[in-house]
Amino acid sequence: MNHHIAARTGRALAAGALAALLLVLCAGAAAAAPRAARAAAQELRAQPGAPGLRAAPAASAGKAPVGRSGRLPVVCLRGGFRQMGRQYGALLSADIRRLNRDVQRIYDELDIAIPGLSLREFSTRSLDLYPVRFKDFARGVAEGAHVALAVVAENSELFEYFAAFVGPQAGAAAGACSAISAWGPYTRGGTLVMGRDYDFPSFYRKFDRALVVVVLHPTDGSSATALLTWAGSVGAISGFSEHGFVLENNNGSTYGDPNRHFLTRTPFMIHLPQVLLDQTSAAGVDAAMRSYRGPYPLIWNLATRQAGYVYETTTYEVKRRDGEGGLAVGVNHFVDPSWPLLPTRSVEGIEYSELRHGNLVALAAASKGAIDVARMRSIMDTLIEAGGATPKDTNIYRFVAVPQTLQWWIRAPEHVGWVHVDLRRLFRASTSGLTILTPSTSR
Repeated sequence: MNHHIAARTGRALAAGALAALLLVLCAGAAAAAPRAARAAAQELRAQPGAPGLRAAPAASAGKAPVGRSGRLPVVCLRGGFRQMGRQYGALLSADIRRLNRDVQRIYDELDIAIPGLSLREFSTRSLDLYPVRFKDFARGVAEGAHVALAVVAENSELFEYFAAFVGPQAGAAAGACSAISAWGPYTRGGTLVMGRDYDFPSFYRKFDRALVVVVLHPTDGSSATALLTWAGSVGAISGFSEHGFVLENNNGSTYGDPNRHFLTRTPFMIHLPQVLLDQTSAAGVDAAMRSYRGPYPLIWNLATRQAGYVYETTTYEVKRRDGEGGLAVGVNHFVDPSWPLLPTRSVEGIEYSELRHGNLVALAAASKGAIDVARMRSIMDTLIEAGGATPKDTNIYRFVAVPQTLQWWIRAPEHVGWVHVDLRRLFRASTSGLTILTPSTSR
């Protein structure tokens, strides 16, 4: 865990918070929304069930257990955004409530609180900045899950609240993620393969049992999109569209941009699904990324069917780095030489980021011409001390993606081994429903 986070949370952990983090929390009492819940249950009951998807019957709607060790739920949703939200909420009601209680307790135990600005207030104010379809989606989730809208807002904004809590002085404290895209001469057959590590302070592993893949099939003409996120969350930091675009973001605060525009700009958790839902071409995605001015400096890694790109973004500028000879690596420090005053190693987190960047480049070079899904999974499983980019204790999840074939492999080391998500099939599914994937059943 980063020294900054350890200093702020060590006292709470020493007082016994670690034991509290290990508690399995029961779902809380539901807020009343009977009419909406009945409508969601009737919708699901009416679906005949798509191949490979288990449609939830009315009696069990909202009781899908995310928290069972070694399983990754996939919810397939179809309709308008309010309608899809109701399906989402009904299918994962218990897990949405449990995550919210986990977050409340763990943030309280670790004293993660912005003075004068509670998680609830921050989240509800952030939700008010969402584009209308995402507000509709959030309302639908609340209705289907029998929870207050504020619960959905908190589940959606727990990540950005932590980023705001850490503040601009934290350097790399808000995350240490890595991503790599390899294609052409680096891969077997030239097909692009992407790998991504999501690394964060280790207490976030306690939320892994709430990880879910949400597959959206909007009927308004938007693109089918899959999001890897937490139960009940509207936005995401990792996603995959039917057009073969894979997008994720990493902390970019090491550049030194001190500006933070939380509560005055659209939350970055919403930017990712917005891009994937709206854009059907690489040029469109590029335009959306170049236009981005978010509340927080980030490094975005994009994989397409043809190539990988890295977008280094401050709160006031965006620069795109193209892959070099079939390789694109984006970690936590800016690399584009056109940035003025690139930070030196004296800045917290720079040396650590450079180490992981160099390790990924070296691992790719060692496997040049032979990288496929299995080899990329091995690269993402290689720990820093063994010459890789993955930290032993703070990796929350990692994935490998193949845009060309719409295939996704996901692993959360403290919760589930490598799970295969066949998005080609799921993007073609014609009904709504739930399936639970495990390493043994998803190969």
